[in-house]
Amino acid sequence: MTTEASLLNIATENGVQVWSMNFAPANALHPNLLGALNIAIDDATRDEGVSVVILTSELGLFSSGGDAKWMRGQLEKLGTDGLVNAFNETMDAFRAVCMRLRNAPFLVVAALNGHTLAGGLELAAACDLRFSSDKDRLMIGVPEMDLFGAVPSGGGGGQLLARLLGPAKALEFILEAKPVSPQKALEIGLVERLYAPDDLMPKTQKFAAEVAKKAGRLGVSAAKRQLLGGAELPLANAMELDRSVHWDNMRRGNFPKNVGAFVEKYGGDS
Repeated sequence: MTTEASLLNIATENGVQVWSMNFAPANALHPNLLGALNIAIDDATRDEGVSVVILTSELGLFSSGGDAKWMRGQLEKLGTDGLVNAFNETMDAFRAVCMRLRNAPFLVVAALNGHTLAGGLELAAACDLRFSSDKDRLMIGVPEMDLFGAVPSGGGGGQLLARLLGPAKALEFILEAKPVSPQKALEIGLVERLYAPDDLMPKTQKFAAEVAKKAGRLGVSAAKRQLLGGAELPLANAMELDRSVHWDNMRRGNFPKNVGAFVEKYGGDS
């Protein structure tokens, strides 16, 4: 019997957690995998020592999105209308997971080590950063318009992609519905970094460990709120948010313990 605990393997070191999805064959967004992600978010939120989470896969792909086998079972049991209702319930749960990742008090970096398609790309887009393997024939895309004549919206993909690419570019990308290579994904702003396949996890973990060390939970959370949250507000409101979060972080974050060394090194007589 498959259990939620077996679908997401978690390792923790130096303020960084690696969450490795392990739901063969394609890390489909089945209710059980969503449940495992919710449990992991709960646990990492409670552990204030966790500053960065890397979401990746133990399989040959990152995620292919919806679970066709589960959908077939629902269709045979409930008919088309029943499948639509059951699918929408599952996608509501998926959307909630995506929002929890966006609002988490830790940085979430998606390490895309294989095909990232449909809901799999929505899941990656819900993360704060996306680093991809530069693997040959790796595909990144949302084929929903070709498959169903619909915008990818299980996890709020249309909104997430519009914020990454800009509304017009996201509309073009979604309407074309053709997967792109990692190089093209970097060019259009869908991913932030490319690494050779063997370097993806070591270099992503190095980045995560450096962020965790210098920023800590408070610094990471503040940066997410200021930059990602502030970008969705009118400028005047964003400036007020920026000030509030900044001064709270200055008081409670790493600034008080680091400022002494800074002034000792740079604050002498010129």
